[in-house]
Amino acid sequence: MLQSNLKMSIGGSRHAHAANILSASNAWKNFEALHANAYKELGHGKYVVVNADGEVLAKDADKAKLQKAIETNSFEANGTLRHEDFLTIRDVIVEVRRRKLNGITDLEEAGLSFNVDIGEQLVGFENVNEFREAVQEMNPETYENNDSVFSEFYVPNPITHQSWSVPWRQQGFDYKRSVGLRESVRQVSEKLEDVLFNGNTSVVVNFQGTLFPLYGYTTHPNRGMDTISDWTLLANRDKIIEEAVDQIGQMWSLQGGVGNDSVVMYVANDVWNAFQNDYNSQFPSKMVLNRLLDIAQIKEVKPAEKLASKQVVLVEMDSRTIELAKASDIITVPHVKTDPLQPQVSTTYAAMVAQIKQDSNGITGIRHLTI
Repeated sequence: MLQSNLKMSIGGSRHAHAANILSASNAWKNFEALHANAYKELGHGKYVVVNADGEVLAKDADKAKLQKAIETNSFEANGTLRHEDFLTIRDVIVEVRRRKLNGITDLEEAGLSFNVDIGEQLVGFENVNEFREAVQEMNPETYENNDSVFSEFYVPNPITHQSWSVPWRQQGFDYKRSVGLRESVRQVSEKLEDVLFNGNTSVVVNFQGTLFPLYGYTTHPNRGMDTISDWTLLANRDKIIEEAVDQIGQMWSLQGGVGNDSVVMYVANDVWNAFQNDYNSQFPSKMVLNRLLDIAQIKEVKPAEKLASKQVVLVEMDSRTIELAKASDIITVPHVKTDPLQPQVSTTYAAMVAQIKQDSNGITGIRHLTI
């Protein structure tokens, strides 16, 4: 009921919709608890599959049966969902997921994300001054006094959104074949990914007289930078591994060190294609990609379509390097119509931003390579 009231409260205008986003955040936090309580006394749990007569065909208590009913649409002849409709819905989900957020997803899967309130326009982090080297003594008599001096940094947390409308006569088909839904989710997803890699110079917040821009992997002023050979050329194939090892060494000596299995290498699409070549003539069964993964510090090598041609980014997957602040995942909400003949307007939005961190010496765990 709370979720229904929330949708009804969202105004028909963009301004009214934006004003209600704050209440949406609080409601979604209690979503699971609300539904668990609502279905508690029904005896079948939250998820069920029913036929046209309301008979329960599968429920939470039988997970395998429930999953099979959903995946195969094994309803009775008078079931409530047509098989073709089910396939259309499934295809839309698969198509959107296929263009997944490589960089954003990697941060979430590595546990490098945390929740913030959607009302927070700035999310901050602190670093501390360098401590002196530890001392060993058999009988300690004096103690070092390392005063902790904290510095604060902030990152803007904008709302990424895209709206679309459906003519009123086509709304009956919207749930299963809306191109607007698919396209809006794609646009929001790609914008989030683009900002992670390239930042957004149009988003700058002035806080207490200091400007805080929205930086990305390739635009942060404190990222490590260097040049490499053109890795897309077959003639430079033998240089790739040598230069990759050298860059890992540079991260170790100049950027605070990196641990084994801690670095993700993101490469432009043209570089990714070159990585499918044989490592060399002596190893025709081993691609350049496989050889890169043999380097102890490299955890994964991935293509990033938002990287400009021939560019490479190395990211240490550690909380001291980067964290993702999430106020809202990608969701879609409808606007309330004041006239039944008006188109149905909906908005897909998300609120999340990556904090690229620097230590007290201005060093990050990001390395940006260009030819």
